[in-house]
Amino acid sequence: MRKDSNLLLAIQLIMQKKNVFVENLQMETQTVFNQNGNINIYPCGFEMGQHIVSDGNRASQKGRMVTEDDGRSSFRAYATDSGSRYNTLFRTAHGEVKETLDTVIFQLRFPKKLGKVLIEALYHDETSEQAAFIKTRQTETVW
Repeated sequence: MRKDSNLLLAIQLIMQKKNVFVENLQMETQTVFNQNGNINIYPCGFEMGQHIVSDGNRASQKGRMVTEDDGRSSFRAYATDSGSRYNTLFRTAHGEVKETLDTVIFQLRFPKKLGKVLIEALYHDETSEQAAFIKTRQTETVW
């Protein structure tokens, strides 16, 4: 049943993808690959004056950029407003136990201003809380 609901969720997320550009188009560009990983893409002069963004003057996109050794690059946008990839299972004062489809994640965050001694004590307390939570789960837990 879980796999069927995951498939349905994936289909819904794909359907939510919003059009970023007015149409599929090709544009001549100059691309600058910076040593620090930044990539800047500029339309060539003869391409100037086109309006390619569907909503307003600018699009901010989240996704994954892959660049090959020869400079070929591709960007794949993530689905917009698709919700969190994490499901929170348990919270402590400074952390949480959460899950993705394939992973259980134990996370703790302490402000530096608390100091080493207090952070160390809180770390032991909250990892014990997280361990106690795990013990409450069934032996054959299907996360």
